[in-house]
Parts: sequence; C-alpha cells; structure tokens
Amino acid sequence: MNRKLDLPALLLFTALLFGVIVRFYPVLSNGFPLNDGGMFYTMVQDLKANGYALPHFTTYNHADIPFAYPPFGLYVTALLSALAPGSDLWAFLYLPAFVNTLSIPIFYLFAKETLNSRTLAALAAMVYALAPRSFLWQVMGGGVTRSFGMLFLLLMLWQAKRLFSTSHLAQQEESSRGDISHLSEKSNPFGATHPLILTVLFGAGTVLSHPQTALHAALGGALIFLFYGFNKRGFISAFFVGLGVVLLTSPWWFAVFQQHGFEPLLSAGQTSKRTLEFYFIVLQLHGPGNFPAIPFLIFFYLGLWVSLKKREFFFITWITLAYLIDPRGADGVTLLAESMLAAMGLLKLSAWISRSQGEQAGVILMRRSGQVCVFGALSWFLLVAAVTDFQLINTSLKDRELEMIVWVNAEAGEGNTFLLATGREFSMSDPLQEWFPALTGQYSATTLQGLEWTLAEKFFPWYEQLAAFQHCADVACVSEWSTRNGMDYDYLIVMIPDEDDKDALADSLRGLALSARNSGMYMLAYESERALVFEYKK
Repeated sequence: MNRKLDLPALLLFTALLFGVIVRFYPVLSNGFPLNDGGMFYTMVQDLKANGYALPHFTTYNHADIPFAYPPFGLYVTALLSALAPGSDLWAFLYLPAFVNTLSIPIFYLFAKETLNSRTLAALAAMVYALAPRSFLWQVMGGGVTRSFGMLFLLLMLWQAKRLFSTSHLAQQEESSRGDISHLSEKSNPFGATHPLILTVLFGAGTVLSHPQTALHAALGGALIFLFYGFNKRGFISAFFVGLGVVLLTSPWWFAVFQQHGFEPLLSAGQTSKRTLEFYFIVLQLHGPGNFPAIPFLIFFYLGLWVSLKKREFFFITWITLAYLIDPRGADGVTLLAESMLAAMGLLKLSAWISRSQGEQAGVILMRRSGQVCVFGALSWFLLVAAVTDFQLINTSLKDRELEMIVWVNAEAGEGNTFLLATGREFSMSDPLQEWFPALTGQYSATTLQGLEWTLAEKFFPWYEQLAAFQHCADVACVSEWSTRNGMDYDYLIVMIPDEDDKDALADSLRGLALSARNSGMYMLAYESERALVFEYKK
C-alpha cells in the first residue's frame, strides 16, 4: 500500500491500452481489409500456388509486375492464412493491427535507450501510440508488409543504439586506461555480441519486409553510428552489421537481381517526389495550418528547442535527412524522433507551468500542472486518433461494392478490360481500384498499384492521366482519354456518389453516369444504388 506510483509504467500502460483501441476499432468495425492490400492478397495466392517458392511475376492485374517485393510479410500472411480454413482476407484484416500494436512497446525501448529516461520514454510512447502517422497506413490491408517493416526498423534501431553506445563507452574506458588488457567484460569488444547479432537479424528483417523501411534502416543506423559510436570499435561494429545484413538477405535479393536486374527497385525508387512543391507541403504539415496537429507541434518545437539548446543535433539531423532522401515515406519514420522531442517539450511545458526547473521528470509530471498537461494532451491525441479511425472505416470496400464485384465474377466473363470511374484522384487510397483486380481476376486499366515497379520515370505522367480520367463528366471525355492513351476496354464502371457529396469529382461521376445511360455506345449491364456497369459496344 505504501509503494510509490510507477509513473512510467502507468504511462506505458496508457499508451498500450489506447494504442490497441485506436488500431483495432476500425478493423473490428469492418468485415473487409482497410483501404489497400489487393496486390499483396494476389501475391500471397501466387506464393501458395507456386509451392511457397518466389514466382518471377505476380498475376495481379495482368500487368507483368515483377515479384520483387520484399517477401517476409507475404510469407507470414501466407503461412497464417494456410492454418485457417476459408478466405485469406482475415489475415489482411487483423494481422496489420496486431503487428503495429507490437511496435508501441518496442518504440518505448528505443526511446528509453535514446533519452536515458523511463518517464520520458513512456511519455514519448503515449504520443507515438496515438499519432495517426503511427497507425494510419500500418493497419490497412497493405500493412501486412508495412507493419513488419516498421516493427523490424524499431527493433534494429533499438539494438543499434545499444550496440554503438556500448562501443562508445568501451572506447572511452580504453582511452582512459590506456591498456586494453584492463578492460572489463562489459567493455570488451565481444561484450556487445548480443546487440551486434540482434542488430544484424533485425536489420535483415527490415530489408526483407519493406523497401522504404530498408532505406530508413540504413539511414537511421548510419546516424546512430555517427552520433553515438563514431570510433574504431563503432566502425568495426558498423562494418559487421552491414556485412551481416547483406549476407542474410542475399538469397532474396540475389534471386530478384538474377531474374529482373536492378530495374524494378530503381523504378520503385522514382515514385518519391523530390520537388520544392512537395517539400512545401511537408512544411505546411508542420505548421499552424495543420490544426489537428497543433498541440503535438507545440510540444515538438519546444522539445526541438530543448535539444538544440543542449547541442544535441541527432533528432533534427535525422528528421531533415529522412525527408530529403524519401519525401514519400518519411512521415512514419520521422514520427519516431518527433514523438521523443514532443515528450521533451511536454515535460518542459509542465516544468514552466509548475516553476519546477531542474527537478526529475517524474516529479514534474506528478505535480498538478504536469498531470493537467498530460491529461489534456492525452485527451486531444485521443480525439484526433478517433477522427482518423472514422476516416479509416470509410476507406474500405462496403457490401454494395462487393455485390457489384460478385456480379462481375458471375456475368462478365474472363479476360476483360475495365475502366473504373470512382471519383478518387489518388488510386493508392482508392480501395475499389486496388481490390477489383484481385477479387475479379480482370484487368483494370485505371489501377495504379504495382506499376511503381515497372513504369520508372513514366509513373507520375501515368498517375496524372489516371487523375484526369476521374474528372471525365461525359462519354466524349472517356473516348478521348482512351484514344489518347491507346486503351481499349470492354466495360466502364461508374460509382454513384452520396447525395450530400457536392464536390467536383462527385459532379463528374453524376454527369458521366447520365451521359453513358443516354449514349448508344454503351449498354447498361448492371445497376445498383452504388454502381453502374456499362458494356462498351465496339
């Protein structure tokens, strides 16, 4: 009864509790995987059909897409789904949320190793667990690969921090004594064997899980080495980590390079825009215009000021370089550093309010002002996470779309080409574009997914063409678009927007539906409250 409250444990429990809720609520509210994952669903089927040996190409969308994607998550999904009878879709529904939840305690361990404070690390874990960027893309159907990539990245960074911090301490001890024979077992170069082995294993897992996290594993590991282990011992450790990861992953990348060369990976690397316009968008997301994130940004900038005042440049360097080398995928990775800085900023704000400078973190947060700050931040973060959850719930195939897909499978025949007018410019966040080829076996000419592995510099021009198609408001526009792009097709699907949807794309869908109904070029083959399927009369 007289035991003191373990504040870090309470904060970590809070992070885990609410982290589980915000990750599983959208999943449990849907009977179908969130947003994307259709291509991975097909790749899992390809793996099974090929006796779990890597095929050369995936059958997804009949687009000759090389099976060059890192396969760890695909193998786990295939093996798990093989254990349970029925559809494999359950794995795409539940596995991403489960794996993403595991990232929360691993982030805490990494933060504790970096911040040298259980309290700050637990506070950072609470911030991280409820930040939409930590779970938005991770719990979607495509999270069967993304969630593993982030989990292994966190594990690798945690062990890399241990490894290079140990080598730094060992180097200092050796320098102070001047005689390597007096080194303790802890400072012995082989005393860090376990962090070295684990860094290699987790680094290999990162590379085999997701291409973007593999890139950020290399960047994060290099920065941890430069800031925390830049000495002879650290250099030797870094060399063996790199060598170990290359050797462990070589069976996969050698097979891919032998079959396809470097082209697929080079092509995929060109899908991240590095333009002033894109970087301006990044700055806007870190500015006052991003209203839901304002409390987080206040804490973040306060923490950044604290770190710079202490001449600690690791965090700002990591954030800056991550955005420079990978603007498209850096958001989820920079959140790791930003969450730790936000925890530092929240602590600093609590200290200012309570006028308790110089006291321990736990003491500051246990004061009434600290409790108010933490509870207020938690309440706001929960509100933002809840809004994100409702957005996720609405980004999924519903019964009406699935009924249309059932009709296509039963009545349309095989080997057809479809144009899908869905009213969404960005097909990567369009569940129908993603899942239609996977569930029907038909070719969707308006689906972008997977083409990052084949189009190279043509990726963004084709993306712009697909976005232009979604603005077609009549059949003349569709005919001009198909002629301009040399695209023959058999069916046109027009989705019906909700009555209260008044934006320009919704108006285009209504116009296209009316134009196709009245055109002699099309025959209405299927009609429901949600979709119209027109057969093109050639």
